[in-house]
Amino acid sequence: MAGAGLEPERRRRSPLHVLPILLVLIVVGALGVGAVYGYSWLSGHVSIGQAKEEDYTGSGSDKETVVEVSEGDSGSDIAATLVDHDVIKSSPPFVRLFGSTQEASQIQPGSYRLNTKMSSSSALDALMDPSSLTGARVTIPEGMRMKEIFERMSKSTGIPVKDFEKAASHYTDYGIPKNAANSPEGYLWPGRYDIPEDATAGDVLTMMWERMDGQLDELGVKDQDRVKVLTLASITEKEVSDPHDYGMAVRTMENRLEGAGDAHGGSMKLQLDSTVSYVSDSDSVSTTHEQRAKDSPYNTYLHEGLPIGPISNPGRETLEAAVHPPKGEWLYWVTVDTKTGETKFADTYSEHEKYVQEWKDRSAQKTDG
Repeated sequence: MAGAGLEPERRRRSPLHVLPILLVLIVVGALGVGAVYGYSWLSGHVSIGQAKEEDYTGSGSDKETVVEVSEGDSGSDIAATLVDHDVIKSSPPFVRLFGSTQEASQIQPGSYRLNTKMSSSSALDALMDPSSLTGARVTIPEGMRMKEIFERMSKSTGIPVKDFEKAASHYTDYGIPKNAANSPEGYLWPGRYDIPEDATAGDVLTMMWERMDGQLDELGVKDQDRVKVLTLASITEKEVSDPHDYGMAVRTMENRLEGAGDAHGGSMKLQLDSTVSYVSDSDSVSTTHEQRAKDSPYNTYLHEGLPIGPISNPGRETLEAAVHPPKGEWLYWVTVDTKTGETKFADTYSEHEKYVQEWKDRSAQKTDG
């Protein structure tokens, strides 16, 4: 065969064929130089210890600090507060531990006395320990009167009752709106409070009002409607005990004031024993003729309309009832069983009389028993 034994002619390669290879080599080289430079810069500016998440060890130093956990704080919020007070060294370890610890969600708002320089684990354990709370923890139930609140607060905090009374006489200094009753009664939110060790009576009033103000804002209650809403809710707290009846009680009061249904357009006095008991500084569910005859802007047996102001400090459920009462034409109610709180509502006076008789019969049975 022609050409046998001869080496085949090599094909010449185009310079363009080599270009991609050169480009790859250039890029790799540049990356290598960049990596070396980057590492050099990082080494000069960030130490190995800083690049890692840091945490103190142990239960902390002998130095103490007080940190505040606010309502609604997340794990990240709490961690930031702890870092600011040098309780923990950095946030990430604490946040991670908080998220993996189910009981951490039960940490309560309040002031905590903690050591500085604690490990995240030690800090979290301390926050979950109620004994770390400073000051006094006080729980105020819904429907409690201002006088009773002051007595309970004084017993738990050591702040004299007279200090609360003095602060109450200057209630507008603490943000509470000026009102016709000239009193903070009804404007103090019930609930649990962690009172700092150095708190004054005025501080407590401010705390309670700010929470009430927040609740009214959430419910969309306008400034001009607040006295009415607070008063209706405060009466409801004292008149009925079953939350199912709250809205019906509010609607009944409004129907009497507006002359709805069987009232045929004529406004009716509320005639509520709770308002008379407030004047008499009594907790009795019934009143005497002499008590009902005592003149007072709170006495709804003598005066038409709502009392001059709230008669207790209402909670969320009665406030909601005052803002959104159900439809109905009730004009009367009577608690037929004072032990269970069973209350019956009536549209007409004749129906109401039947329920009053039922109450009398039940009361007689209890007396005979």
